[in-house]
Amino acid sequence: MTGQQPSDQQEQNSRTGSFVINKHRIRSIASNLPGNLVNKDLLIAVGHELNSSKATKVGFEEVPADGDTVLPKAVGPVTRYNAHGRQIILRGQKKESFERVHAWTHNEWIGGGQSRTVTTYVSHTYQRFPRQQVPAPAQELVARIIDGKTVITIPGAIKYDGAHEAELINAINVLLEVFGYVEVFDADMNPVPDPKVVRRLNWTILPKGEKISEKTLEKVLSKSKRIRPVELNRQHKIAAYKPDEVAVGIAGFDGYIIYVFPRKNVAVLESLKYGNASYIIDNSNWEQLSKMTKGQLLSNKLVRAREVHTAGWTGRIEKILGDK
Repeated sequence: MTGQQPSDQQEQNSRTGSFVINKHRIRSIASNLPGNLVNKDLLIAVGHELNSSKATKVGFEEVPADGDTVLPKAVGPVTRYNAHGRQIILRGQKKESFERVHAWTHNEWIGGGQSRTVTTYVSHTYQRFPRQQVPAPAQELVARIIDGKTVITIPGAIKYDGAHEAELINAINVLLEVFGYVEVFDADMNPVPDPKVVRRLNWTILPKGEKISEKTLEKVLSKSKRIRPVELNRQHKIAAYKPDEVAVGIAGFDGYIIYVFPRKNVAVLESLKYGNASYIIDNSNWEQLSKMTKGQLLSNKLVRAREVHTAGWTGRIEKILGDK
């Protein structure tokens, strides 16, 4: 598997025989892949050796092990959509009320000519066009060792047909955005073996008792001085119920925090940015949670409740995690 980028947009790679796409993004499969690949299962990949810094940037370790799997961190519009989905503003529909909570810091008189600075949390409602949430494709990348060489590829082959065209386009575009090119393989001609061990690198588990800090979440917290304290306050509220484990999302999971409460048989998947809600998950077994894909974590079979970040959020979380 070579990591060298071809000079033409598409050409046969003389060393591996793999077909190469060298573009910023593709919009269709037919105009980018030869017709003899139709109805075949395809794998797309790049060599790790000459792409290690780009692989590290999206979540892989410097020297990935066979089977290391990540949801790639957002480094552009394609990977952002892949990790977080997107919202479509429905401008043709009637506006609806939307509630946002922000921090208000002000001086409060306490008598005797004295005052103190206090921060309260204020709910503000305004009118906006409705949003339609488009789910994230959540295409993962996996490191595999083939003939002693490490490659970055997709976990499973995708069939080149009409039913899987959107999935294949997204997978190709994810690698194109991260690495600048992809090599395409026919799974029948050049099969990539399944890794013996899958080790997802999407979460950092905090040491027992360590609290969520502003520094820990610096990259995903709001830049607004009014919104940031609200986001931090929510984390402190959940942490006050003393979770057994806390894990912070990395790579394509940045913006998510998992709080595990075995005594309640739940885990709280907190979304700082994407989805603007706390997801109450039935399964509180961290070993199982950490092995799930993003789609599995957010599926209806696992999510018991979705608590939107509105003014009543604190009370709803109290009912779920409190002792009463």
